[in-house]
Amino acid sequence: MGTMKPISAYLTAFLRLTPGLILSLFLVSCSGGQTPVQTGTPVVPTSSAERTPLVTATRTPLAPTATPTSTATPVSTLDVQAEDLNGLIISFWHPWSGAQGDVVQNLITEFNRSNEWGITVQATAYNGVSWLEEEVEAALSSGTLPDALVGYNFQVLHWDAYGGLLADLNKYANDPIWGLSEAEQADFYPVFWNQDIARSTNGQPRRAGVPLQRSGLVLYYNQSYAYTLGFARLPETTFDLRMQACSAAEANARDGQTSNDGTGGWLITSQPSLLVSWIYAFGGEITRPDGRGYQFNTPEVGQAFDYLKGLQDSGCAYQAIGADPASELAARRALFFAGSLSELPAVEAAFTQAGNRDSWTILPFPGADTSPVLVTYGLDLMIIRSETARELAAWLFTEWLVAPENQAWWATANRTLPVRQSALELLSEPMEESPHWAAALELLPLARSEPAYASWSVMRWALTDAMAALLDPAFTSGQIPDLQEALEQTALDIYTQVR
Repeated sequence: MGTMKPISAYLTAFLRLTPGLILSLFLVSCSGGQTPVQTGTPVVPTSSAERTPLVTATRTPLAPTATPTSTATPVSTLDVQAEDLNGLIISFWHPWSGAQGDVVQNLITEFNRSNEWGITVQATAYNGVSWLEEEVEAALSSGTLPDALVGYNFQVLHWDAYGGLLADLNKYANDPIWGLSEAEQADFYPVFWNQDIARSTNGQPRRAGVPLQRSGLVLYYNQSYAYTLGFARLPETTFDLRMQACSAAEANARDGQTSNDGTGGWLITSQPSLLVSWIYAFGGEITRPDGRGYQFNTPEVGQAFDYLKGLQDSGCAYQAIGADPASELAARRALFFAGSLSELPAVEAAFTQAGNRDSWTILPFPGADTSPVLVTYGLDLMIIRSETARELAAWLFTEWLVAPENQAWWATANRTLPVRQSALELLSEPMEESPHWAAALELLPLARSEPAYASWSVMRWALTDAMAALLDPAFTSGQIPDLQEALEQTALDIYTQVR
């Protein structure tokens, strides 16, 4: 697989439109939209988490939703017997170190101990998705690829396009003996389950991966602050949000303290999914109806841009370079800011450190017409193509990792979104212990995924640049049509050149 072009090659239109804008771009991100830390060697966990997984490695499918009409004995479509799996050692690469690495290593240890087939999983942990991707790129030449690995959807689709590198998991998911029943497949949230379907040369859909973990971009909102401003209800529309942001900015400007002048409303932060969330909030779509690329020269995108620029021009949004968003929220310098769900512990810590007893919560992005949205993203499991027995062994490990009990345990340990509905049903007790996380889990019905394109690895950072251009103080609302046109052309270049 050839290496991707530098992102700057795709951003000529932006550089012309906003001269002097300094771009800080990367091809991939780690969990929560932050830049992964890279080290020179893989990180191997040395300790295990205290809790043990809630399910052993045996097949316990969900009960079917209806009684089968046929009593015929199911027959596997795979030419593999259970004894063929005994003694197989499969390799697994993942991007988690530290506490997260301990959690996944505990799961692997339990699988090795309890699985009925005699399969052994040997894991290599890397300190972030970026480092893991570099190792995969190097392994493509050396031929030392693992049997299973973890990556973002855009990486899954990128590697799947590389000469059939990945196994088509449809043949395992749909197998009558080794696969997932219709009820089990329906148990995955469709927005997550359908994201890993890739096009194939013969027109048949391929399953390139299985969803493992999801996070989302949310609004962290100081509810007590809003109440003192006279707002007893949470914002339900973009109009409500603007009214509250402007009221907060005005209050801070008139409180007699010069130190907080210019603050109070929306604290602008930078995330790749931020512009996507606002566009969705205005009813826009960023992928073409024919599924072949992106679209940004639409009325809805223009409305979203007008709204954001209007917030800034009216003083209801502010930027604070170097400021900690969580601390700004706790100090009532910000009414709300957008951040990844992974920032939840930092926000909790900021309120505790400030000694602030304000009530705060997690919100979706309110829609222009009361249709809120939650943009989600996360990591998938994929299997490298090899002989069928090895693929099946890797599949059984994959299937076990996403079992409802293990999904519930993983989501609890990492404060992420479960990918299965039955896993959510197991989280009532942990949700009581963490009401802010519970507020995020209640947003799952609103979930929308990022575009399922390999080119999204580059496009997401181009959108970050578009956001920076839009909110540059020298940029005017009259330039929005030019920005949309430039973004449309940049998106076309990226889609056609990045595979």
